[in-house]
Order: sequence, then C-alpha cells, then structure tokens
Amino acid sequence: MFKTKLITTAATILLFVSATGASAQAFGIEKGTPIENLEVVREISEFEFSVIVPKPHSEFESYTVFAAPEVGVCQVIGIGKDHDNDRYGSSVKSAFADLSSALTGIYGASKNYDFIKNGALWDGPEEWVMALRQNERHLATFWTEDQQSELPEGLEGVSLSVSALSSDLAYILLGYEFDNMDECIRIRDNQDQGGL
Repeated sequence: MFKTKLITTAATILLFVSATGASAQAFGIEKGTPIENLEVVREISEFEFSVIVPKPHSEFESYTVFAAPEVGVCQVIGIGKDHDNDRYGSSVKSAFADLSSALTGIYGASKNYDFIKNGALWDGPEEWVMALRQNERHLATFWTEDQQSELPEGLEGVSLSVSALSSDLAYILLGYEFDNMDECIRIRDNQDQGGL
C-alpha cells in the first residue's frame, strides 16, 4: 500500500523531534514493548511492523511501530483514514484541528507549521490538497520539551501532520517517538554496516 511507503517520511520528521517529561505510551503501546508482545499484522521490514494497537482511535486506519529486538518499541505511528473528495482540505483540516486541540490538552505547548512555499504552483484554495501532494504546502504540529510541552518521561516527541495521495485525498499521520529511538537506529545502522 502506498501509504506504508510514506511512513518513512513520518519517521524522518520524527527524528528531528527531541524532548523528555508517568509512563510513556502511544495508542496503548508502551516504550520498549517487545514486538512479540504485540499483534503483528505484517512485517514491513526487519525493524518496522504493522500492528493492531490496544487503544485505537477512530481517525486512524492502521498503525506501525519501529522496534529493535534488544530495545523493543521506540516509535509508534498512526496512519489516518482517507479524507477523499476534499480538494479544499476542509475535512482533513477539521480533523487535524480536533486532534491538535486534544493533544495540546494532553501535552501542552506545541510548535505549529502551516505554510505554502513561495512561488508554489498549486496555490488556489481548491488546490489545498494538491499543494500538499506536490510538497508545496505543509501542515504539522510538534510537541517537544523545547516547546515546553508536558511530555511524560520516556516520550521524546509527538508529531501530527497531514499528507496527500492525490489532488483530493489526504490523511493524517500521528507519530510518537520514545527516548530509546537513538538506540533502535544504532542497532539498525550497525546491522546494515555489517552487511557491507
């Protein structure tokens, strides 16, 4: 599925998020949970898995985790349902605003990005989703310690963003990165280097 390829984009965004602050969890999955303790739907790669989460949210249709055997889960991403026939982005923007408000109630202050690039080709109101698709527009919010967010201990950051698959179909990504993410990446990179 094309959306699973876009998870790498969300993972990359989350690598830039850093912070610290109860028990860190995302959709009911706690930091460090061994992958064998989760209901795996599909193995995307050796370190990425599509899973059934203990506490799903109605806005999201699937969930992935990034995990290493020695460390357990270090990242959880919710992949939103399709908001189609929505060229103006009205439906997805409304869902984004609701989620952003709820997350702000939980984690406090955030850093918001809502802009269109200078000289964007797709700049009309009816081209809102197409501008997302063409990477000319961005809508995202991050909760980190740098923004004085109130993150529980073990949670590095939370990222909420909107992506598009076509000119009228968009969806939301909600990612949680735990403070063991660096260790997961180190293990993956060491394994990759061992194969060279």
